[in-house]
Amino acid sequence: MKEIRTDFQKLFDESKDEFLTYFTDLIRIPSVNGHKTYQAPFGIGPKRALEYILNLSKKLGFRTGQAGNCVGWAEYGPETEDYFGVLGHLDVVDVVDDWNYPPFDLTLREGYFYGRGVLDNKGPLLSTLFALYLIKKQRIPLNKRIRIMFGTDEEMGSRDIPYFLKEQKPPYAGFTPDCKFPIVYGERGIVDLTVTLPITDGSLEQIDSLKGVFDHSFLPDYAAITVNGKKTEYHGKKAPSNAPDMAKNVLPELVEDNQDLTGQTGKLFQWLNRKIANQYNGKNLGLDYQDEDSGELQLSFYDLEKGIDELNFSISMRYPVTISEDMILRQLKSQFLKRMELRINRSFPSTVKDKDLSYMQKFSKIYEEDTGLNGEPVTTTGATYAREMPNIIAFGPSFPGQKGIAHKGDEWLKYSDWLMMMQIYYDCFISELVDEQ
Repeated sequence: MKEIRTDFQKLFDESKDEFLTYFTDLIRIPSVNGHKTYQAPFGIGPKRALEYILNLSKKLGFRTGQAGNCVGWAEYGPETEDYFGVLGHLDVVDVVDDWNYPPFDLTLREGYFYGRGVLDNKGPLLSTLFALYLIKKQRIPLNKRIRIMFGTDEEMGSRDIPYFLKEQKPPYAGFTPDCKFPIVYGERGIVDLTVTLPITDGSLEQIDSLKGVFDHSFLPDYAAITVNGKKTEYHGKKAPSNAPDMAKNVLPELVEDNQDLTGQTGKLFQWLNRKIANQYNGKNLGLDYQDEDSGELQLSFYDLEKGIDELNFSISMRYPVTISEDMILRQLKSQFLKRMELRINRSFPSTVKDKDLSYMQKFSKIYEEDTGLNGEPVTTTGATYAREMPNIIAFGPSFPGQKGIAHKGDEWLKYSDWLMMMQIYYDCFISELVDEQ
């Protein structure tokens, strides 16, 4: 193995300029999910990104294909029946006005890339393609087929994967570069829900308006409420919904400031303040479950809205791998006010893989050798393609200590980290796909 691995930095430098050009071109495609149209089930933006990367893959000399007009791939190695798979995504979340850099352009400044998708997930996905290209460029013979797959709907629920699996068999093993290092063997269960309280006593009239920038993917940094003609605005700090401790969520302060509302409306605001607003582990609801592998349950309060004759709030919970959604919902409902109604928006059960799988052990060791960091497999609060594609685990791209980067303004990726992940993937591909006899 040591003889096969070469000076990776030298290899990279020979192709650096073209790699940066391709990275720039891909970031410039605003591949936000859109309306279904001809041969574009998730909108024209993701389809344009898919067409670009398939054309690039052909240019780099790979075999290409696609399924359902929404998952494409680049292949290298012998055309064996089974294949090792890498699965990432080209779609990105939308942008709001919290950027200091142009979101759909690649900016490299003081060692950092900025742009929508540099981390989630165009940059890491390209790093796997470029790592494989460097192996191909060296003409290193592979004894197994590798397929790098380009999805287009991960951000909106991975609806692209059933299209793929209808036409293609899954890999025998593989990873998605869309989470964190080291190897992730388990992903927590996720349930995202909206609770509605009908307001029948006229007390909703106290609230003239209630608005904000609300989405399940992040904790809000802006909201405004007008009560009896007086408007109050709240400004905070946005963070992804799986990192509530990194946000300054505006909703707890808004709820706390309006404890003097009366009637059924006031009772809901008081309940929210007491049960949900100022804690992230569900303790006040009796939901502070935890286990050794996962740690504590994580609760994110991300939406509060006024309807015509009701109030709605939304929360998401990421719960330990040893806990079931049924346990979560039973306990939550036991804390409800009368007439509260629950609707589930998204639901993903936990997924756990065997930490002792041979390729996971090999990759963990390579990660340790390349980085000098602990490679012991971990669990995550994130949701990745590993839940939908058989035999896939998450591996990269964020390094330990890096949290709360995606789904908000000035999304970034360190240039040196991009190079390091490319080297890790290069070494892992060789360890899995090259016959060392």
